[in-house]
Amino acid sequence: MISTISKNNSSFLKSNTTIKVGIQNLVHFLEQNSEIAGLHLDIESLSKSEIPNYKKFIQMLKQRLPKEKVLTIAIFPQLEFPNRNLVIHSDLFQEKSIDEFVLMSYDFHSPKTNPGPVTSISLTRKNLEFLLKQIPSSKLWLGLPLYGYFWNQSGKVKILTQNDFRKLKENSEIIPNEDGFTVLKNKNGIGYISDLNTLEKYKELTQSYGLKGSVFWRIGF
Repeated sequence: MISTISKNNSSFLKSNTTIKVGIQNLVHFLEQNSEIAGLHLDIESLSKSEIPNYKKFIQMLKQRLPKEKVLTIAIFPQLEFPNRNLVIHSDLFQEKSIDEFVLMSYDFHSPKTNPGPVTSISLTRKNLEFLLKQIPSSKLWLGLPLYGYFWNQSGKVKILTQNDFRKLKENSEIIPNEDGFTVLKNKNGIGYISDLNTLEKYKELTQSYGLKGSVFWRIGF
């Protein structure tokens, strides 16, 4: 896990000097852990002023990495996505310094939105088709959530894990949806999750679009 903010709330992207220090630390980390295939950057929150420096950081980092090390980037969906931070990644899709991309096909719904599915086949398909106009399929991974959310009638929202789903479904109404998610209803509220069986449907997208593969967030959910 790589943080862009230090303990004194200062971003390493603020200057060329701090960017170079960050890159040196990453290169040193790889030198000390030679079994690691490369680096995966999951940067999800930046100020608008830092976005150009993020791209510069990626370019400078790639130049310093050994040729055999892979640089991958997690990217937000760009269509019908409620998080304004999607602009962080909007200018990266044709960046040659990036070896591979991981589409985080989530959170289309979250504690900050009305109740709804974290992901769906239709929204995933729409965003894949948008990205594949700019990114070769051989460089694109599909990232899927192993979790969902439960909206309590009290107004509280909590993460719904696969274990939670297995426990709650005995005393809940379970409504499978063909769009790649399952609805869970009970006296306390409503939840949405893509259970393990439902997630199998997304493999068809990975195969039909010739993607690099699928990844899941995360072990423990």
